Amino acid sequence: MEQMDIKILELLEQSLFERTQVAYERMMADHPRLKETAHEVAGLSEEIEQNKAMDTGSRELMKRFLSLSKEADYEYQKYLYIQGARDCVAILRELGVIK
Repeated sequence: MEQMDIKILELLEQSLFERTQVAYERMMADHPRLKETAHEVAGLSEEIEQNKAMDTGSRELMKRFLSLSKEADYEYQKYLYIQGARDCVAILRELGVIK
C-alpha cells in the first residue's frame, strides 16, 4: 500500500471517529434516559474494578469482559453509521439525485 493510500485511510478513520462522536453526543442530548443509563454503566464498571470482594482473577476477567463489550459496541456503532451512509447514497441514486 502506498504512503498516500495509508494517509487517506488514516484521514477517513479519523473522520469516521469524529462523526460517530458527534452522533453519539447528539443521541445523548436527545435521549436523557440513555444518557442516564450510560452514566450508570460507567459507575458500575468503576465499582466492579474497585470491588475487593472479588478475587484478582475474577476482577481481571470482568475487566476484560467490559473492555471487549465496549469494543464490540464501538464496532457496532461504526457499522451502523457506515450502513446509514450507504443507505442514504442508495436512496439518492434511486431518486436520481446522484449517479
